Amino acid sequence: MLPKLLHFYFFLTLAAGFIIGVLVASYTLSQGFVYLDLGIHETELTNSTSDDLLSVAWNESVVIEPSTPDLASAAWNESLGFGEVLYVSMPERTDRQDAMNLAASMSGLKLRLINGVVGESISVKAVPDNNANKWTLRPSELGCWRAHADAWRYVIDTNIETALIIEDDIDWDKNVHQIFQDLSSQMQNSTLRLVPPTEHEQTSAPYGLDWDVLIMGQCYDSAHPKRLDLVHVYDDPNVPSRKDTEQVFLKQMESLGVKGNDVGKKRLISPAYGPICTMGYAITRRGAQRLLLNLSYLNLRGPVDMDMMWNLQEGKIRGYSVTPPPFTAWRTGGQKDSDNKHDPKLSVSGNGNRGGWSSNIKNSARAAMVNELAMNNWGDYTKKETPPEPEKQTGKGNNGGRKGNGANGR
Repeated sequence: MLPKLLHFYFFLTLAAGFIIGVLVASYTLSQGFVYLDLGIHETELTNSTSDDLLSVAWNESVVIEPSTPDLASAAWNESLGFGEVLYVSMPERTDRQDAMNLAASMSGLKLRLINGVVGESISVKAVPDNNANKWTLRPSELGCWRAHADAWRYVIDTNIETALIIEDDIDWDKNVHQIFQDLSSQMQNSTLRLVPPTEHEQTSAPYGLDWDVLIMGQCYDSAHPKRLDLVHVYDDPNVPSRKDTEQVFLKQMESLGVKGNDVGKKRLISPAYGPICTMGYAITRRGAQRLLLNLSYLNLRGPVDMDMMWNLQEGKIRGYSVTPPPFTAWRTGGQKDSDNKHDPKLSVSGNGNRGGWSSNIKNSARAAMVNELAMNNWGDYTKKETPPEPEKQTGKGNNGGRKGNGANGR
C-alpha cells in the first residue's frame, strides 16, 4: 500500500512541476516579445529622421487619423486657430487702437499690440545693408519695417507655431470665424502642397505648416504668370459680390480661371507671387525666421511689403495668397488714413467712421458692430406698452349714478 501511495505522490508532484514550468516559460516568453516589440519601436523612433516620418505619413497604405474630430473648428477660438493675433499700431494712434479693440471684442477675437516705430528713432547703424541699392527708404517706411520685424521677433521669442499679423486700419467680415473655418478645411486638403502633411499638422495645425507666409490682407496681387495652373478654388458663401470686389482681384481671379458666375461664389488659394501691402498676413515660426534673415540680417532692399514680394518671387520664402483677401483697408478720408506727419495746411478729419468704407468683403464687421451696439433708450421706454389710465368717476357710472338701470334707478 505504501509504495503505491508514494508513486501517486511522486507523479502528482511531477505533474504540478510540469504545469508550473509551462506557465513560467509562457510568461517569460510573452514578456520577451513585449520588450522586444517596445525595443523595436523605440529604436525606430529614436533613429528616424523627419524625412523618414514624412515618407511614412505620405504612404498611401498608411492612414493617419487626426486626433481632433474637426481641426478646422479651431477657427472659432479667439485667435482664429493661429497661435496669436498681433496688430501693429503707432503708440500715439489711440483712436485706431480703440477701434481695433472694439471690433475685435465684437468678433470674439483677442489681439496683442505690437507698437509701431518712428523711423527717425532708428539708429543709422541698425538699418540693414542695402547692397542692391533699389530703394532709398523714407523714415516712415523704415519704421513700418521695424514694427513688422519686431512682430517676427515676438513669434520667434515666444516659440509660437503660427501668428496672424494685422495692421490697425483694417476691416474684416462679421462672419470671420466661418470664413477661416472654411479656409482651414481647404488648406488641410490643399492641392498645392509640395510635401505631405505630417502627423503633427494633421492633429495640431489648422492651416498646415507648409508655408512661411499666408497673404490675406493685400491691396494688390498677381499670380505667377508661368504657373497659372497652380490654384485651389473652393465655394465660400461669404465671398463679396463682383461689385464689392476691387478690379485688381477680379483680374487676378480671372487669370486663375475664376470668372463669370463663379465670381461672388468662389474664393481661391494660389502660391503667393505679387502681393503688395501688409494689412493682414500669417506667418509660421520658420517663416518668421526666414523673414528676419532675408529682410534684416542679410539686407533690406525696399519697403517691407515690396521686399517680401521680391523674396516670394525669388523663391527665398514660400507663401500662399487668399483671394479675395479676408482683410481690407478701412478708409474715412483725410489725413487720419495715414500715419505720416500731420500737414497743418490740410484738414485732419475726413468723413469719420460714420462715413467710412471698405471693399472686398461681404459684411463689414465695423458696420455690423455699429448696428449691433446701437440703441434708443428713451425711445424704448416710449414704445413700451403702459397700462391704461383708470376710468374717471363722473357720477354716471354703472354703480354710482342715481339714474341707473332698472329698479335700482328709482
